[in-house]
This record gives sequence, structure tokens and C-alpha cells, in this order.
Amino acid sequence: MDVNTTTGPVRGLTAGKVEAFRGIPYATAERFRPPTPPKAWTEPLAATKPGPAAPQTASRLAWVMGDRELNWAEDGCLNLNVWTTDTTARKPVLVWFHGGAFTTGSGSWDWYDGGNLAGDNDIVVVTANYRLGALGYLYRPAIGADNLGAQDQAAVLRWVHDNIAAFGGDPGQVTVGGQSAGAYSALYLAIDPATKDLVHRVVLESGPWALPPADPTTAATNADEFLTLLTDPAAPTEALLATQQKLPTAGLPFLPVLGGAGYPKPWQQADLSELDVLIGYTKDEMVAFPGAPDMFEQGVHEIAKASNGFAYRFDRPGPLGVPHCAELPYLFGTFEAFRDSPMLGPDRGTDFGTAVADFTRTGDPGWRRYPEVRHFV
Repeated sequence: MDVNTTTGPVRGLTAGKVEAFRGIPYATAERFRPPTPPKAWTEPLAATKPGPAAPQTASRLAWVMGDRELNWAEDGCLNLNVWTTDTTARKPVLVWFHGGAFTTGSGSWDWYDGGNLAGDNDIVVVTANYRLGALGYLYRPAIGADNLGAQDQAAVLRWVHDNIAAFGGDPGQVTVGGQSAGAYSALYLAIDPATKDLVHRVVLESGPWALPPADPTTAATNADEFLTLLTDPAAPTEALLATQQKLPTAGLPFLPVLGGAGYPKPWQQADLSELDVLIGYTKDEMVAFPGAPDMFEQGVHEIAKASNGFAYRFDRPGPLGVPHCAELPYLFGTFEAFRDSPMLGPDRGTDFGTAVADFTRTGDPGWRRYPEVRHFV
């Protein structure tokens, strides 16, 4: 099936109940520069396979989620995927941003295949890639490097606003969701004046709410150290990734910077009273981060209370308990994609994905607002 976008036609394929469009370019960017619209095309673009991920090294959570084959490319990584059941309708839309500590992950991985979520729940699902690590969060505004990963995410929302109607989505009913770093990103997209009008609801899964955005002075120092080690800003991507590995990892040297693009103030200072929020965490988040302080639960209560939102705790146990990321296969119905993950238990019958889809459609996941906390067992 062909669909016309603002930059040219795309051709998807039928996958079960849905039409799937994969690897659509939503922007292009030079290294350390903001995203710009991609060059237009005239012939139908084959949107039939995932586009490349953003450059990255192996995740430190591979022992929980399973290993991935890292198919990345610096050129062409700003791409997204759309799943829809009816291109002539006006369905609510869920735009999903992956986690990975702002250094790893990909919306193109089969973990986040939106076919089941869209097909079973009558919504349109969008997943996307955004720049990571130094390519996404090196802080050097003088050369254009200013929370570029966040700027990529904003470009995704603008693309959705301009194009999703052609895929059967309603640009006036856009829920922005994510898990971990993706949840953190989703909340800031909803409170940033530059993007908040493009966000109508948010789904926030296991965001690291105790983690503040990076201090700009510290971020500038980290950028100086990185560029000194790199020696050549135009070095091959592999050299850039290798240089990232030489920096201290415990402090997460590349994070969104406070006061930079997309992060005008801490979320604690934002007025959340008018924001529709579904937020939660897993019962044993910190199993995935041995020895680290809890960054998740307290922020859930604070945000749910401030927004009069809906809160949950995911309690379905597997061999590792209920660690960070445990709810993802239940959200997307992608259990086979997690076959190498030791966190996945044998019982797979929760209505978690249905609740998220119901919230996307109606603003009501099916239980009372905070202080009630729904437990998915």
C-alpha cells in the first residue's frame, strides 16, 4: 500500500491485521547539527524493513533483556515506523520512544514491533530512533550540539502532526509514551513550550525520575574532555563510539542538559495539572541495576499526584523477579522477540497492553486515579 507523506510516497506491507511502514526517514542531520527535513523523493519509497539504529555500543542491560545484533548507521538513523489498520480512519496515535540510558536502544528492534498493539486495540502506533550518546547529547551549542536527541524527538512529533492523518491517525489525539529514558523524554516533550501542543497524553513507564538533567557547566566540561580525546570531530563513527567508552560511565556523561533544547526547567517545576498521565514502575526495578539507588518509584507518586493521573505497578514475576523492562513484552505482545531474555516468565496473560491502548484512545486505562495504584499481576 502507498501513502503520501510531505516528503514523498512510501510503500508498506501487510503484516497480520495491520499495514506496516518501516524505516521512514523523518529527518536528516549532519554530525553535531540539529535535524532538518529529509530530501524529498518522488517514487514510492520501500518502507518494508526497519531502518538502521543510531550508533551505539552494547547495552549494559543485555543480561536482563537479551543480546541484540547492533545494526546501526550514523547516516540514515533518523527514521520511524508506523503500524495502522485503516489508512482512511482517524484513530488515536501512540508515539513510542525506547529507553537505553540515552546511549543505547532502537525503536526499530522487534521488541517494539507495534503490529499487535495496533492491530488488537484499534490505534496507530509509531516508534522512532533518535541520536544517542555523544551524537545525541554532546553539549557544545557553539557548533550546534544542543540536546540533539531531544531535537530529533521533537522532529518526530512534528512529522506525526504533519503526516499521521495519511496513515489513518488523528493528529489531534497523540499520546506520547516511552520506557526508562523514553519515559523521561516523553514527559519533557509534554512540558516544553516548543512541543507541548503536539502532545495530548503521556504514558510514562519506569522513568528515572530522580535523575536530574545534566548541569550545563558539567556537560560542557564533559564535552571538552570528549573532544580532546576524539581529536578529530569528523572521525569515523567507530572512533567516536570508542572514545565514549573512555569516559567515566557511572556518571552517564551524555544526558539531556538543563536549559538546552527541550529541557527549559526540571519537571518538578512544571505545572502538570492539565496533563493526562499514565505512569508506573515495575516491582523490582533495581534488580537490573545492582547497587544503584532507586530512581523510579518516588517520582511515580509525585507525578501521579501532581497530574491527578493514573498509576500502576507491574508485578508479573519471572526468573529475575520483576526488573526494569519486564513489562515491555506485555505491552507490545512481542514475547518471541524476548526469547533470549532471562527476565521473561511463562505466564503471559495480563491486560497491560490493553490498558495502555485504552488510555491512548479515551484517557482512561480502566481504574481510578491516584492515589489508587493498579497492580498488574
